[in-house]
Amino acid sequence: MGAVALAGLMAAPVAAQDRMAGPEQPGETWADIRDAIFAEDAVIEPAGEAISLDLPYRAHDAAAVPTRLRIDPGPDRQVVRLTLIVDENPAPVAATFELSPAMGPVVELSTRLRVNAYSNVRAVAELDDGSLIQSARYVKASGGCSAPASSDPVAAEATLGRMKMRLFEAQQGADPHRLDAQVMIRHPNNSGFQLDQVTQLYVPARFVDRIAIYQGDDLLLKMEGGISLSEDPSLRFRFTPSGEGPLRVEAGDTDGADFDGLFPLDHAF
Repeated sequence: MGAVALAGLMAAPVAAQDRMAGPEQPGETWADIRDAIFAEDAVIEPAGEAISLDLPYRAHDAAAVPTRLRIDPGPDRQVVRLTLIVDENPAPVAATFELSPAMGPVVELSTRLRVNAYSNVRAVAELDDGSLIQSARYVKASGGCSAPASSDPVAAEATLGRMKMRLFEAQQGADPHRLDAQVMIRHPNNSGFQLDQVTQLYVPARFVDRIAIYQGDDLLLKMEGGISLSEDPSLRFRFTPSGEGPLRVEAGDTDGADFDGLFPLDHAF
């Protein structure tokens, strides 16, 4: 499948009422869930400027909140794992990423999240020395996990698993040796909290729970996802091309369906 045009994750500069999300707000939820996600004795330090986590302060669409990350852990340190968490969601872990060295040392990654209630959204990065650092932002949004899918079920089934990829031109001042790619997978990502408008019964949960992206045979990143990822899951990321072949995407959902795509990079070198 060739590269095709795909709308970018991040919009143009936001208006004043759409300013970036605010600082983390105090609450008991994080203390309740962190031991379920990480080891009880895990020490998670504030990331400071090492993690930039950007979301809108008040989301226009709670079912597709643009989320952009930049992680710069410093010299001689590498991000090996990243966990995105929406504290107040029914299933707080939105996604966990395993990251190869080709993604760094500075990791840049964007996606879209469902936010079900006013919540802290946090990114926890594990570094190659085993340490954990985190950043959190407070987002005002509600109803994202129960919002109905934008496409009707018949249309969604017809395009289930279809993939698109776009390569973006390097921005001024960016490292010319790195590529900026975006992969999107057509999938309703049903959360299990959405009502069928006809039957008034809950639509069974079915969502993309795994995505692996390879350059040739070398793994770039692997994601395990949950219901907090938006409909039509999308990942935008920067990486260092090796010249060892096309991008290969392997994905699957909770019903056991498998999807794959192959995207040549010849024109990018």
